[in-house]
Amino acid sequence: MKFPISFIAFIAFLASPIGVAIESDQKQPIRIQADTAVIKENKGVSIYKGDVLIVQGTLEIRADNVEITTINENLSKIVAKSTSLSEGLAKYKQRLDEKEDMVFAEAQQISYLVQEGLLHLSGNAKLKQRSDFFSGELLYYDIRRGIVNLDSGETKGRVNMTITPRQN
Repeated sequence: MKFPISFIAFIAFLASPIGVAIESDQKQPIRIQADTAVIKENKGVSIYKGDVLIVQGTLEIRADNVEITTINENLSKIVAKSTSLSEGLAKYKQRLDEKEDMVFAEAQQISYLVQEGLLHLSGNAKLKQRSDFFSGELLYYDIRRGIVNLDSGETKGRVNMTITPRQN
């Protein structure tokens, strides 16, 4: 049985809490480890390569290549790509609220639009929050509104979800 994408997004909306990543994360310093770095201050772009680790509060991103874009000295976008880490996937995790609900995501490419609170995952995309799990070729997650949108991509594959009922 094939479900329309709008139905999937609706179910995901019902299953996901409305949340925002912990606001204190954005006030924390950004720590970056990599094998190499190229920083283009005048363009607001920095590129990191080789087993990159980025940590800011509860936010953690791991990948082989990461490009960070800033606008007016504010973090705007993080694009993480991987080719040689376990499973060849970039990894993202962050606590969404003070109750310690963590979001885990991985894909061949992760684009995190920081100001908008959006995650775009492409290539073997997976997202886990609590005991809920979503996977597909493309996955879009609106962190602020708790909406997941999945697409099987051009391969005509399937999207997969496991949604666990909440206990009262």
